[in-house]
Amino acid sequence: MEADRGATSAAPAVPGSEIAAAADGGSAARGWLRLGRDGRLTAYASCSEGLVRWTESAPGSDIWQGPELFPVEGWAGRFTLAQDSNGFVWFAGTRHRDGAPGGRELIIATQYQTGRPLGEWRAVGNPFPERKREQGRGPEQSQGQGQGQSQGQGQSQSQESSEAESGAPLPPPGDPIVLPDGTGALHILTTRFGVGARGRTRRADGVWGNWADYQGKWVRGAVVPLVTAQGRAEFLVTFRGGASYWGQDAPGSDFRWLGRMKADAVEGTYSSCETGPGTGTYFWRHPADGGVIAYRPQAPAGASPALMPLGGAGGVGPVGVARTRIGGYDCTVLLQRGAEGCPEIAAYPTEGEQYGTWWAPVGDRCAGLPAISLDARGSVTIAMIDMDGGLLVARQDPADPGLAFGPWCRVG
Repeated sequence: MEADRGATSAAPAVPGSEIAAAADGGSAARGWLRLGRDGRLTAYASCSEGLVRWTESAPGSDIWQGPELFPVEGWAGRFTLAQDSNGFVWFAGTRHRDGAPGGRELIIATQYQTGRPLGEWRAVGNPFPERKREQGRGPEQSQGQGQGQSQGQGQSQSQESSEAESGAPLPPPGDPIVLPDGTGALHILTTRFGVGARGRTRRADGVWGNWADYQGKWVRGAVVPLVTAQGRAEFLVTFRGGASYWGQDAPGSDFRWLGRMKADAVEGTYSSCETGPGTGTYFWRHPADGGVIAYRPQAPAGASPALMPLGGAGGVGPVGVARTRIGGYDCTVLLQRGAEGCPEIAAYPTEGEQYGTWWAPVGDRCAGLPAISLDARGSVTIAMIDMDGGLLVARQDPADPGLAFGPWCRVG
């Protein structure tokens, strides 16, 4: 589809080349297109100076405001975001600061209303202070083996331990993840290979707790969060060859270890979606061909969780996921950056992975990951950043009974 360049916005506050470079360099957050409570969509990106935002001028409009720049001193470039039941959008990132442990600290900010300024970026600390390795002791001796290792990672410990004992500096921490639950509590989760996963909770009354240890010493990449419609939060701690599964028994309760899975996956390709009442489906890419795999830790009674292939070979990064009705059926829609760098889309009956998928290209080459959301009408809307750093949007054609899209429109 070709872009309609008739709709434009105000002069950009940041050069498009910086936006495109950051997106292509991996700084695009999963789920960077969000629907606000007032029915307007907002798109988010990063650049070297801070966070970038575009906002619909009205629900369903092809006139958007932006890109607006929200500078962050010491900005490290990458961020994640989540939206709570009130429609607030929470951001988590990292900034460089002299005097902070390792020179880095985790920060969070909030957008309370669509189009309004972000709140102040606040530091939440760093659970991974730099420290020297203990002489003559390997990582298993200097740090006790935790629950995640004893129950989930024995098959890869020998190789991982050799890497950790090689004397090379530990890799930097994974991206911090913000995870709001249904009680108004906010959980900050982050990871570091050779140390594990850590989390800190701010209760609904604003009081912060201490950092909690979620084990997973050989964790690779950020945790993979999911919140159900009932407000119960859960997440995966991923490692080479599988992941451990943590979750709440009810909104507001402590996280507990719920099990583990064995699966090979490309690091950094995980995403998630609630596909049934209280049931989450996780997606990632298989290292053999980059094809998409779906997995539900909570299998129906009498069934074992299974790895379910969904095609998409050659794609890169995590898939975007949305649910909508197509032809009267509840369907899950997947959006990926394909092997040629262009957005591709697929759909299938929700939790009907056995029916398979067919991937179709839906646009030209994009910078970074495309994004997907429902708009104010409930129509599927897809967005991408082009190679010039402009924002392009295409919407589901309401006159078509299937999943067809109108032309791409450059909106910012």
